Amino acid sequence: MGQAQVFEEASQCIARLTGSSVTAKQLERLCHCYAQLAEEQQAQEADALRPKDSGQHYAMADGGMVLTREDDWRELKLARIFAAHDHLSESEERNFIHQSNYVAHLGSHRAFYNKLLPVTDTLPNLVWIADGARWIWNMVATHYPNSVQILDYYHCKEKLCEFAIEAIKNPTKRSEWIEEQEYLFFADQAEIVLANVSLMSCQGKARQLQRSLLTYYENNVHRMRYKTYRDQNFLIGSGPMEAAHRHVIQHRMKLSGQRWTIRGAQQMATLRCLNKSGQWKRIKDLICHPN
Repeated sequence: MGQAQVFEEASQCIARLTGSSVTAKQLERLCHCYAQLAEEQQAQEADALRPKDSGQHYAMADGGMVLTREDDWRELKLARIFAAHDHLSESEERNFIHQSNYVAHLGSHRAFYNKLLPVTDTLPNLVWIADGARWIWNMVATHYPNSVQILDYYHCKEKLCEFAIEAIKNPTKRSEWIEEQEYLFFADQAEIVLANVSLMSCQGKARQLQRSLLTYYENNVHRMRYKTYRDQNFLIGSGPMEAAHRHVIQHRMKLSGQRWTIRGAQQMATLRCLNKSGQWKRIKDLICHPN
């Protein structure tokens, strides 16, 4: 209850459901205690969150900001790993993921890698999808150079549209130009899109966005083979990662007025990840078998 709701609300809910009196402060202490024990156990048992399926898996990572008492806003890094066969279709417009594994860390890239790599190291068929964050792709290039690497298409198009709004004032011409670039993306012609962007004459803000867009595309052009990815039935967007930030982190940790200690934020993120990963048995075992 403490990892699912604000402590005071969780206390009231427990009282209504069970008649037991557990204060908000008691819930807070219990959550922090068992989260810390779980963190220590995970560090010793790297296999705990490792997916057992050796088939194709997707891995996604991103950072989101959490308000802390010691350091104002601080980035909490989150990864989501799931098997391709767990990505299921509910209808033509709606998909869902049956089972995912989550890893979170509030701190340095290196510490995050140390938590994530044991989960992904044994997966032979990894497809990485992420936006253009250099810390993510540096990790992938170092540890998974032979994996499939895909730049999230929706970030790719979003940046193109931001540039086009400033560079092409006529709405009709702008829409036509964007459609032409999209067609090229899905024909594996990202290099031509790069050339088309670079050939446009721009000034002021449009010029700044043009330079930024060119750098972004040049750094990721080898991850923008969207026709090839589609032909192989790969996902091309990081929507599951955006959803993970909402239902794993934001729904509990970014509510109005919340301000976490750095240690408390990490511990709550640990509990949220265990619960959403279907690993709550680890907490039960720590309670029932503390030694």
